[in-house]
Amino acid sequence: MGRPIGSVNKEKPFNDALRIALRSRPLALRRVADQLLDKAEQGNLAYIRELVDRLDGKAVQVVDRQDVPIHELSDVELYRIAAGGGLNPDTMLLLPPAKVRPDDPS
Repeated sequence: MGRPIGSVNKEKPFNDALRIALRSRPLALRRVADQLLDKAEQGNLAYIRELVDRLDGKAVQVVDRQDVPIHELSDVELYRIAAGGGLNPDTMLLLPPAKVRPDDPS
C-alpha cells in the first residue's frame, strides 16, 4: 500500500534548495562526483559503497529466519518449507490455499 494522497512526505525542502544551488553552480556536482570517484579509487570502502549504491541501488536486506521456532513462522514460510524450498527466498513461492473449513469436502 502506497502513501496516502496528500502525504506530508511529499515536500522535500532540502532537495529543492539543493537543486536551486546546483543550477547556479552547474560544475559543482561534477566536482563532487569526481571526488567520490577519487576516494573510491583509493580504496575507501565507504566511498565504494556509496558509489555502488548510486549505480546499482541499495542491496536488499536479507532476513535469516532459520533459528525461529516453527510456531512463529508465517503460513507462506511454512508452505515454502513444505514444498522443499526451505526458507531460501530464491525458491519458488507456493501460496497457502484459501481458508478451508474442516467440513469442506473439496
